[in-house]
Amino acid sequence: MTIGNLSSNIRQMPSTHSVVMVALLQIPIKKRNIPQKRLDEQPQTNQEVLYEVVRRLLQPLTFKLNPSTGSGYYNILCGDGNFRHFKPALAAWLADCPEYSDLHHLERHVCFWCESPNNELGDHVHPANQHPLRDHNLYRTLSDANTKVPDVELSLRCVHRGFNVFRHIPCIVSDLPKPDLLHTMQIGMLDHLQKWIVHFMKMHERLDKYNATWISVPAYHDLTPKNISYEDVSQWNGKEMKEMSRYLLGVETQSLRGGKPAQRPIFNSAIECRRALIVFYMYARYKSHNDATLSYMEDALHRVDTIKDVCYSGKPAKRQRQKPMP
Repeated sequence: MTIGNLSSNIRQMPSTHSVVMVALLQIPIKKRNIPQKRLDEQPQTNQEVLYEVVRRLLQPLTFKLNPSTGSGYYNILCGDGNFRHFKPALAAWLADCPEYSDLHHLERHVCFWCESPNNELGDHVHPANQHPLRDHNLYRTLSDANTKVPDVELSLRCVHRGFNVFRHIPCIVSDLPKPDLLHTMQIGMLDHLQKWIVHFMKMHERLDKYNATWISVPAYHDLTPKNISYEDVSQWNGKEMKEMSRYLLGVETQSLRGGKPAQRPIFNSAIECRRALIVFYMYARYKSHNDATLSYMEDALHRVDTIKDVCYSGKPAKRQRQKPMP
């Protein structure tokens, strides 16, 4: 819990204690030495416990206790001895994709912002042509109906039936998930980018050269010296991903030097695709944005989507698509 009118510099300093923990969600039991019957029932039990804890935690914010926008205000005593008008509100929720799906009663591997079909996830589209945002008020109405037709409608939207406290809170539920650099970029898109590169290097028999170039990266300034090849790294954390993004493009470019004339268009497209994704990540690290930086990020995503087929197939892209990328 934090105060809405604090500056980001104060809120991000742990020493100011401007963010306090309200509740700690339970950690499910380990699935070891458990009878098979209980093992099959455990996921459902974990879900029910999670929903009940969140319901109790957020109950003061629901429509039932706050039927209008003007209700729910309190006079609270602040640290300086003065009373101020205060209203608790749910503003954001940081988690990874599986947790968002569980919290919002959605199926796995779907977009929790909009109703994009599964076969269009990962593609880029202009903001004016995006799919409609998820309407959790509609989901609540369909779930309360408890008949066959609303159930089919929920299934088509990849939504589970049942009570969900987020559908009873006066807020835009699809705006609650806030992407963070760790889950979305560093151990998300950048990790996926590395798998692209390894697949691409193996396909064109450049992996040995890539490993040799990787080890040769010097310990410049705060860069960690490389003692093992890229293939021998078993696991990456967010800090390592952040450091790797500074020289990944240079390592790949050096590894793809030369080659047959027929390979050059493929190599150039692959380098351009990786460059656009790294540019998007670098802009995403900005603490604040304006129209110019947002347009640069939009352009980078468009370039990734235009030529990303070469990263999967190793062949030049034959068509250009414009569909949403999460």
